[in-house]
Amino acid sequence: MTIKTGDIGYFGNIWVRQNILKNAGDVFPGHTHLFDHVSLLTKGSVEVEVEGYPTKKFSAPTFVVIKKEHKHTFTALEDDTHWYCVFALRNLDGEVIEVYEDKHNPLSASASQQG
Repeated sequence: MTIKTGDIGYFGNIWVRQNILKNAGDVFPGHTHLFDHVSLLTKGSVEVEVEGYPTKKFSAPTFVVIKKEHKHTFTALEDDTHWYCVFALRNLDGEVIEVYEDKHNPLSASASQQG
């Protein structure tokens, strides 16, 4: 089983985390969050199991809404399935905060150089 996750970065109050399941049948383990968030499915298809609800299948391109405090699991239905978790940054009290990182801002001198 091959699972790859990585934080792409943040801007303002939005965080983006990349998730890749390399093989059909790979499972991203169940977990919960203290806040609602959306998962943007950009490649492949998944079966999403949310605790207490019927399992549903989704195919890219689409997004999946995950409600807070519900354990959820993603299973790849195709090889090389990609999705991005997108959620608001929060402090320890659960309040939305804003943080700026210049490396993703094309107007900044410290922006990443792609070539």
